[in-house]
Amino acid sequence: MFEKFRGLRNQVDFFIRSRVRFKRNLPAGFEISATERSFQKEMAEFFELLKVTAQLKSTQKDYVICDVGTKNFSLAPVLDKLFLNQNKNVEIHGIELDAYRRLANFYTRADYGRFFARQARNAQFRPIDFLMFQEPLDVVFLLNPFVSKAPLLSWGLPEKYLKPKEIFKHASELLQKKKGFLVLSCPSLEELETASDFAKEAGFQLGELAIWNPSSQSIQKKARFGRVCLLNR
Repeated sequence: MFEKFRGLRNQVDFFIRSRVRFKRNLPAGFEISATERSFQKEMAEFFELLKVTAQLKSTQKDYVICDVGTKNFSLAPVLDKLFLNQNKNVEIHGIELDAYRRLANFYTRADYGRFFARQARNAQFRPIDFLMFQEPLDVVFLLNPFVSKAPLLSWGLPEKYLKPKEIFKHASELLQKKKGFLVLSCPSLEELETASDFAKEAGFQLGELAIWNPSSQSIQKKARFGRVCLLNR
């Protein structure tokens, strides 16, 4: 009963906030929180552990990538630096379905998304459903995708947006032309196994499991689990 009520509430709340779109720019000199800086640092460590750059082609200079479910797009400068350190140009798309969720300071994820996009060489925050995105891609970052109902409802989304099979299939289709790859992470081994099954069904070959463990200073208190998935040739 509670789950049904939460789903109905999410549906109403999402409908309202997705249509009430007050655009505000973060002020010049805006300082992000220490928590956000720690998150960026930890994700940079995670990407290094996953050996993301080992999949980049030595002869390819330009990449088009997307971060699906990017929330506030704070990974834009992190992803930009990841490719910059390999002397690669990168065009980054931050895809967020729930872009107009308002935060405690009354700015929205979209407001932050535009702010973080400006911190990268070539980045754009896209307030859309990933299934509507059609540009061919070299890399798709699926970081903590929703593969079961409970997390989706907990994050305030209507149940109709639980479409893991479709999302993995769409990622595969967008990566086919450029023979790209998928970077996958989940907050638990159980979710990673479920997500990996969807990845295999969509035509991906699963890479080696990587586990990031937090230190006593980490903002993330639980381990992160991930792998790089290549398209079956």
